[in-house]
Amino acid sequence: MKKTLLLLLVFMGLAGISFSQEKKGSEKNKKKKFEPNTAILIAPTYTAQFPYGNMGDRFGFNNLIGLHLAYKVKKNWMIGLEGSFLFGAKVREDYVIDNISTVNGKFIGTDNTLIKVRGQERGGVMKLLIGKTIPVSEKYPDAGILLQTGLGFIQHKIAIDVRENLLPQLSKTYRKGYDRMANGFVMSQFIGGVFMERKKFYSVYGGFQFDIGFTQGRRNFDFYNQAPLRDKRIDLFVGFKLGWVIPIFLQASEKEYYYY
Repeated sequence: MKKTLLLLLVFMGLAGISFSQEKKGSEKNKKKKFEPNTAILIAPTYTAQFPYGNMGDRFGFNNLIGLHLAYKVKKNWMIGLEGSFLFGAKVREDYVIDNISTVNGKFIGTDNTLIKVRGQERGGVMKLLIGKTIPVSEKYPDAGILLQTGLGFIQHKIAIDVRENLLPQLSKTYRKGYDRMANGFVMSQFIGGVFMERKKFYSVYGGFQFDIGFTQGRRNFDFYNQAPLRDKRIDLFVGFKLGWVIPIFLQASEKEYYYY
């Protein structure tokens, strides 16, 4: 009888130790899982673009530096505005000022010095964007494949930056006859990926962007053609876009689950 009671006590003790270890193991493996949630997204962006179509005839490689502000809902849909400054150094239609320059392409300034004038690409883009993030990991439900589409306004021109007192023939008034300013609607498509982790500031996204602009010349007179410049254009852009996302989550929704 005493041996039986002793064996029963030993068995109960071992069972208690085993249960305690299993409980501690479960607590140790318990993780927190975040669900997609509403957030305000602030994202400085940079886009490297290659122009095609009518845009490729006028300009070379260009850059976009912008700021994207968006509101994201729990289902990972988002809507936002993006404004960007467009600039580039390669102008293919720099011949527009040849008819007022010397044979070697320079200008004689009021101080009798020879001045080389170079045109540059300048412009801006404003878009309304709608997008969705498709999660690929339960651990990061705000991250995954990012798809965006948008509609907006684009404007570009040949910028001529000179000192008016040296070259009065290229004053602000006369430059408009050489800058070939054009603007119009632009449609945008983006496909890429986004990594977004809460309570940290290294959330980023990147991917390929495709833009098509339906623009038109807006100058009443082009000095090179000696006629109004109202040409209708199709401006195409293919580029790679990067953004640094600063998320402001409006709630802290989380669930607990176990890894086994």
